[in-house]
Amino acid sequence: MMMKIKIPNLVLEAVVLQTLSEEELYGYVITKKIQEVIPISDSTTYPILRRLEQKGFVTTRSAIFDERTRKYYQLTQTGEEQLADAKKEWQTFVEQVNGILGE
Repeated sequence: MMMKIKIPNLVLEAVVLQTLSEEELYGYVITKKIQEVIPISDSTTYPILRRLEQKGFVTTRSAIFDERTRKYYQLTQTGEEQLADAKKEWQTFVEQVNGILGE
């Protein structure tokens, strides 16, 4: 079922951070893992990754694979802290909305 709710950037950032919480990944794999759960386009993931890097939440390294350069992303300590904060905020938000919607 296609969601009609627009997912806020802060939620998408948290989803990307969570995706990187267990292992270093490159952009295509990050997008595919997220797409298994929520609809997100390829063109959405890369601006989020750039913002997360600018904020110091992820670091990057480049590696050659099949004669192509892949950019790998890894969560930083600051990124882990941001993810923990985002999870707390999300839980509060969900509880508040559920309180209104009766769930």
